Amino acid sequence: MLDTLVTARHETFVRLFSKYESNVRAYVASLLPHWEGVDDVMQETNLVIWRKFDQFNLEGPESSYLAWSFTIARYEVLRYRRQRATDRLVFSEDVYELLAAEAEEVAVDQTQRQNALRHCLTKLEAPQRQLIRIVYAEGVSIKNVAENTGRTPTGLYKALARIRKALQRCIRFSLAEAGLKGNV
Repeated sequence: MLDTLVTARHETFVRLFSKYESNVRAYVASLLPHWEGVDDVMQETNLVIWRKFDQFNLEGPESSYLAWSFTIARYEVLRYRRQRATDRLVFSEDVYELLAAEAEEVAVDQTQRQNALRHCLTKLEAPQRQLIRIVYAEGVSIKNVAENTGRTPTGLYKALARIRKALQRCIRFSLAEAGLKGNV
């Protein structure tokens, strides 16, 4: 039974880590003056996240993993910055705290926007979803889609523009319901 719990916890770690690693990387990049340090800080951050994952409360909402990871990343950025304090461009800790708070807010907003987009995509009619999937997810050119569907490229561009506008309205509405700014 203990092996089952450990395996389940490891699977949860891998799922959460995979889902939010790009958010944590963007957060770290926003706190560093140069891209060179991002990989180093991410490596240390990922190790700390792995080592401390048994301390993470799995009972809370999944989004708490992102906040928890951001906290670890912020401390790793500060440690990295202290180690390289001789660099010419080094912000004070107060500036880093302000940058960290702003970056965390942006990352959380981005996650909520992605969730709103997923929700709004489910509201589209099947042919609209299929067109979005073919063009954007699969990367098929408008010309090829037009040839395969018997539609004109101009008609497809207009259809995509209408779908994008509908998605923007839906996302703004969803974000407004959640109390967020609807800038899409």
